[in-house]
Amino acid sequence: MSGPVIPPAGTAANDRRTESSDAPTDVRPAAFWPCTVCGSRNPIELDMCATCGTPFATVMRDEPAAVEIDPNQALAWSLVFPGLGHRRAGRSLDGLARAVLFGVAFVMALLVGFTGVRSGPTFGVFALFLLTSLTVYVGSAYEAHRLAQGGELLVSSRLLLWMLVFVILLSVVMLALAVMSASGR
Repeated sequence: MSGPVIPPAGTAANDRRTESSDAPTDVRPAAFWPCTVCGSRNPIELDMCATCGTPFATVMRDEPAAVEIDPNQALAWSLVFPGLGHRRAGRSLDGLARAVLFGVAFVMALLVGFTGVRSGPTFGVFALFLLTSLTVYVGSAYEAHRLAQGGELLVSSRLLLWMLVFVILLSVVMLALAVMSASGR
């Protein structure tokens, strides 16, 4: 016959048991997770709903609600400013990437254009920025129209931001060439 082993008095295990029984008990409600399908409250230890079998992972999913917008309205918003059509179609971060690339390229084209295009490298920088901004402008409008029809992105936002880095680096090189050619005269 073996029963529970009780440690002798004065040992650490017995002292801990005595200390914990003397301390006021803090009764907490049991932790649970709500099932997203049936609404049952399940103990946190379960990885599936006890009622319907839905996995716990569905609680953590954040499924965006599909935004309904007329494709022509998405196109029109993108023509106002690139990225607005994406935002209206529920793709805010994708719209932001397009807006940033367009804004930087367009403002740089204006700056280079207003300072004067006096050399080949300067014209190259101006053409690069102007072409980039026009491509993003037209491409964003087409892509917003496509998104509103249920299509997917043509160009990922990550690729667009890398394109922005490339355009800026290339323009720095071209402007450095323009400065060197101007100082060599």
